[in-house]
Amino acid sequence: MIGHNGIGEAIDRKFKIDATAREHGTDYDENHAVLFLAKDRALFGTLGYYRSECERLGAAPDQLRGIDLLIQRVERYQSVNANLVKTPDVDPVTGAHILEENRQERGE
Repeated sequence: MIGHNGIGEAIDRKFKIDATAREHGTDYDENHAVLFLAKDRALFGTLGYYRSECERLGAAPDQLRGIDLLIQRVERYQSVNANLVKTPDVDPVTGAHILEENRQERGE
């Protein structure tokens, strides 16, 4: 799913996304997807919550196992690449346009 998403703006303002789902070959962009980086210190907890929510909603065991494996890969990545792991942020200079869009949406 690429392009118009019915809300008139990108879901993910921070990243330009050009992804293809390996399962069905569907293409996705920032209008229909969100990108988290493996170096994001908050990702481990976020994925844990996502996994719990998927289970609560009745996701299939294979889906839950896939999330478990993803969590393990992120944990290994962060352990091996500890020097890259950081708290998420937006640089006030290079990301000024992102921050401005957020301010406008909040009515500031």
